[in-house]
Amino acid sequence: MIHAHGLHDLSYVKSTAQLFLKKWNRWIRESDVEYDPNNPASGQTDFYGQQMIIAREVMEAGEVFVRFRPRPRKEGLAVPLQLQLIEAEQLPLWRMSSQEMPTDNRVRSGIEFRPDGRRAAYHFWRAHPGETMFFPLEAMSVERVPATDVLHVYKPIRAGQFRGQPWLTSVLAKLYELEQYTDAEIVRKKVAAMITGFIKQVSPDNPIIPPDQQQNGPGQTDPGAQISKLEPGTFPVLNPGEEVEFAEARDSGDFKAFIRTCLQAFASGAGLAEYQISGDLSGINYSSIRAGLLEFRRKCEQFQYSVFTFQVCHPIYRRWLREAMLALVFGVEFLTAYDKDPEPFEEVQWVTPGWPWVDPDKDMKAAERAIRDGLSTRSIECAEQGYDAALIDSQQKSDNDRADKYGLSYDSDGRKILTGRNAGMTEEEIEKDGVSGKMEAQ
Repeated sequence: MIHAHGLHDLSYVKSTAQLFLKKWNRWIRESDVEYDPNNPASGQTDFYGQQMIIAREVMEAGEVFVRFRPRPRKEGLAVPLQLQLIEAEQLPLWRMSSQEMPTDNRVRSGIEFRPDGRRAAYHFWRAHPGETMFFPLEAMSVERVPATDVLHVYKPIRAGQFRGQPWLTSVLAKLYELEQYTDAEIVRKKVAAMITGFIKQVSPDNPIIPPDQQQNGPGQTDPGAQISKLEPGTFPVLNPGEEVEFAEARDSGDFKAFIRTCLQAFASGAGLAEYQISGDLSGINYSSIRAGLLEFRRKCEQFQYSVFTFQVCHPIYRRWLREAMLALVFGVEFLTAYDKDPEPFEEVQWVTPGWPWVDPDKDMKAAERAIRDGLSTRSIECAEQGYDAALIDSQQKSDNDRADKYGLSYDSDGRKILTGRNAGMTEEEIEKDGVSGKMEAQ
């Protein structure tokens, strides 16, 4: 979940930032295209839930599409705009045409390009191809949607790439072979557990133990189909010429090591650590898990900032702001200012979710030292934890004002001196104490 905080660099925008955030916080509950203003219980999720679906689709299918759906102002939405998520299968890869285009545009893998290489439109199926049994055949027709109304979200891994690739493509074959090996090992164990032993006969053509007529059926005397049972806790007396050889259920000694090696190769191809796939933390110490988490965090942050924030959050906010201004949600004066210079209104800070600490005490001390030594700031450290420093300051002031109103005093009050003989006192209390001491001396 990536959320927005703070509008910057414009005095009258700052003075009404709370109004913007209030409208934004209401709209995130209405962003789902399934949401009906007349039925507050409708809708499958909110904007942050849509972010989760987008990230999952990009990982599994390689890409996902977000279509802007403007709504009439009379529907009562905070901002007359909703988002529709479209799966990758709904944009046909095979669609390549140039003759049908009225201009010099070309269609490649369902995407229409202008002669200068910019995207002009997307050619979607009217319904998901896997749902044709629930729709008439007309739903399989193609609908052209302008590129200005669609966000194409995917992680590019090479120059010139215009369709996404599933993240597990490089390891799917290995994963399939690992599944086959696991299934074969399970079958081997089952067969070994079912067969108790073998009875050796002197002459298979003249069996001493007659066939089991109930199991094999009448007239079936094939020696290979004969069945003999051992009841629990008993051992029958064999006839002359018979010998029992028990089946030995051999265990594959390298099964666990082989599975772990395969999981390590799979995790490496997926960009994860082996324990994140298997959930096995045995043999993992503090240093190794922290080093693995740091590398994993770098990859996640690369996706968050270079892909998700750039391709999803910024464009959605700009479109939301545009629709809000055109609908006069904030008034005519803001529309006029926005029309002259929209950049100050579009400057927002996107805060990514914070990472839980492996060792909170050490990490807090490291963050405190970095701030004191000038190597970091409170804003940076708060952002790494998934919070906005301005919001924290506002809440601290509110808490301190409430404590002063009721005559309460807490060590968490940042206005107090934390060290020395004046520990626990505010600067005003120290100054007052100093003045009274001088008067007593006189």
